[in-house]
Amino acid sequence: MARSTDKWIQVQSLDFRSYKMKFLNSGSSILHTFTRQKRFLAASVLKFMSPQVTMRLLWCLEHVEKLKARVVDNQVMFGCIETWLLWKLTGGKVHATDYSCASGTGLFDPFQVEWSTIVCNLLNIPMSIFPIVKDTSGFFGDTDPCIFGESIPITSMVSDQTGAMFGECCFNVGDIKCTMGTGTFVDLNTGSTPHASIAGLYPIIGWKIKNELVYVAEGLIGDTGTVMEWCKSLSKFTLSNHRYW
Repeated sequence: MARSTDKWIQVQSLDFRSYKMKFLNSGSSILHTFTRQKRFLAASVLKFMSPQVTMRLLWCLEHVEKLKARVVDNQVMFGCIETWLLWKLTGGKVHATDYSCASGTGLFDPFQVEWSTIVCNLLNIPMSIFPIVKDTSGFFGDTDPCIFGESIPITSMVSDQTGAMFGECCFNVGDIKCTMGTGTFVDLNTGSTPHASIAGLYPIIGWKIKNELVYVAEGLIGDTGTVMEWCKSLSKFTLSNHRYW
């Protein structure tokens, strides 16, 4: 069973999130103290927000009885919108995602480059539901002939913000871009090394093409659009005759 999700729909945070995440953050902080491994430093500040797909997945696994029963029977497949679209376009033949999309869920370990068994076991998320992770540029499958009249190869998949980075040619270490829309996203190319920080930036995978694995440090504010609408409703904006383009 495939479920589509939209990351921008607000849902109520789960009650059990707080103590489990505190355990993860505290445990990771202790492990980093003794091992000095950057992956534990990143995990020590890992946070899940209500709009994230992870919170919706947890809510469904906790409250949807039919879903819980199907998990036991290995009849559940998880994926974000790109995985769902790929599943539909291939006629239900391919359940996959790419490294950039996977790392954006918070359930993928960018240091180990695999789904995080630690986080998933802590949150009771079965590993069997996750899609196969493929290179950003590569063969994902062919579209079902009944959709377009012919089979068309699908050869790329990438997340929105890292896709924007690639499109804006942020190929070099230190290149940075800022996208402002529904949210504000600042992304910095850190090259082949994931950047661990306690200042609000989290390492994600920008793209993987053959042997090239590019990491990005991302910071975001999810409510930019809402704030702008709020300011507009308070008449905080004035019309100007000046043109800036």
